[in-house]
Amino acid sequence: MIKRVALVSAHDFARNGGVTEHVRQLARQLRRRDIDVTILAPCSDPDLHEPGLISLGGVMPIPVNGSVARVTLSPTVIEEVSALFSRARFDVVHLHEPLAPMLPLSVLNASSSPNVGTFHASGERSLGYAVSRKLLAWLIQRLSVRIAVSPAAARFAQQYFPGDYLIIPNGVDTNHFNPSVAPLPQWRDGRPTLLFVGRFEEPRKGFDVLLQALPYVQRVRPDTRLLVVGRGDAQPFQERIAALGLREVIFVGPVAAEELPRYYRSADVFCAPSTGQESFGIILIEAMSSGCPVVAADIEGYRQVVTHRQDGVLVPPQHPEALAVALLQLLGDERLRARLARAGVHTARRYDWSDISERVLEAYERACAAAAPSATFRVPDLPVPTALERIALPGRMALALPVAQGGSVAALLETQGASSMFPEAFEARVRALTQRIVGRVLGRSGISPNLLTIIGVLLTLSVTVTLALGYLAWGGLLVLLTSLFDMLDGALARATQRNSTFGAFLDSTMDRYAEALIFLGLLIYYQRIPGSYYELIFVYLAIVGSLMVSYTRARAEALGLDCKVGILARPERVILLSFGLIVGWLHVVLAILALFTNVTALQRIYHVWIQTEGVAREHLPKPARRSWFASRDQSPS
Repeated sequence: MIKRVALVSAHDFARNGGVTEHVRQLARQLRRRDIDVTILAPCSDPDLHEPGLISLGGVMPIPVNGSVARVTLSPTVIEEVSALFSRARFDVVHLHEPLAPMLPLSVLNASSSPNVGTFHASGERSLGYAVSRKLLAWLIQRLSVRIAVSPAAARFAQQYFPGDYLIIPNGVDTNHFNPSVAPLPQWRDGRPTLLFVGRFEEPRKGFDVLLQALPYVQRVRPDTRLLVVGRGDAQPFQERIAALGLREVIFVGPVAAEELPRYYRSADVFCAPSTGQESFGIILIEAMSSGCPVVAADIEGYRQVVTHRQDGVLVPPQHPEALAVALLQLLGDERLRARLARAGVHTARRYDWSDISERVLEAYERACAAAAPSATFRVPDLPVPTALERIALPGRMALALPVAQGGSVAALLETQGASSMFPEAFEARVRALTQRIVGRVLGRSGISPNLLTIIGVLLTLSVTVTLALGYLAWGGLLVLLTSLFDMLDGALARATQRNSTFGAFLDSTMDRYAEALIFLGLLIYYQRIPGSYYELIFVYLAIVGSLMVSYTRARAEALGLDCKVGILARPERVILLSFGLIVGWLHVVLAILALFTNVTALQRIYHVWIQTEGVAREHLPKPARRSWFASRDQSPS
């Protein structure tokens, strides 16, 4: 008996999108079955009134998969989610894009209910999944049932996280989108009307392909017009439209959900020329359910919905001439349009929400059966972490960490802190190769290692200026370039046997200055951008963590102790930061640096404690119990 369900979305609930609309419609269907539904999602509009919505975290745009995902990266979400799940109990927690940051991961970590995850995205590869696969592999085991909206979405997820995925497609409200809806009279004046719906700014939506096809169409049918419905900035496309000599391209802008069916009914042909990375053609289903014939790109996500020449027309993607031919054929053949429209309505009924929601409920029941009280959660495939230990943190937070069977969190810190991200053998090979090359090339030039160190710091000033001006990708390349000098000065000193105590001291000190200068550029950059509150916090915490990583090692070695441990030493930090700057994932990388540099410092503190107090205390007799109020110079009571 499922009475309470939590629907979790990673995306900004104030912006219309495929995942957001899916969650909204599913919530309505579940409520019709007397199920209490709570929606957990970030929301940029504090005045949005959505039944059952709990807004968590601020919204931040992140480029991903050819689009811009508006998600939350706020660390406060972890505490908010933990507090919520300590109060509320749900029969099922349904996460949409369950491995997206930050909200779904926090819920997946905190939830003790049966968890169901729906994967919406598709594509050829995911850099985020590839980088974080090991971390996510044990989190995804907390999903009792995995759902994919299409075979394409299932294959995309399976290449990183193998397992069984139920195929449950997106649904459509056939009562809302139906042929009986009245069209908009201003667009039913007898002229041929094409319709495009979507975020036309995104290249993967193929709007530019449609613009390239439109001159061929207007050459044959000069009175053809194009209606563009969706969010975006039309100004950059106006010059393109003028250059192509196009007429009657009308940017309507975003429309209310209640008005969208009327636009489908007002158009003669709906066009979806997407270039790829579409997991499911929900936009096609809406048009077909409204009785509007469709012309779509022949990509996998659309091919699963439209059968060519039966309920729509498919054309090769990114082929303007073929698109123009198909549009002209439909505009010139009214009987063909009517036949495709009738077949499209029949096809759309297979995706009616009443049927889709029933299949989702069956998945919920399967999840509840899989998470029966007798079942215990285990992580089967990882060599060391084979169980989960929950750690209580301030503010009712809870963090699930993988720990060794029968072990403790201290054992985890000791195991993870034993080495850095790169193996010692790999670092040794890199040092040996660099030393041979530098010895041959620079060894005879007379350049001193200290001079290379100073040059590297001076070049870092160019990184500061580049980042401060907002050229992040170029800044990432310069970070890699300047980091080479950090390798070259030491390699030159070893190759020419000019090692010195002062040289080592100067190199270490200049490294700290160089890293601080890089973060200074980021601070200046984010101070110029309104609303960059969390980014400034991440930069500050990353600075503190980086300095503490260096200080803990230096202080430990000054005491004669070994302290070359931790997951984020300087090489790892430089590579991570460069990666984030170049690929545009700076928000994510800064959050990682802010957290794990400080974790590394804690690992080093723990490592020193083990070498000193921790070892010594094992051989000391347990002291007698003192009274709570006895002073230190008094004997035990």
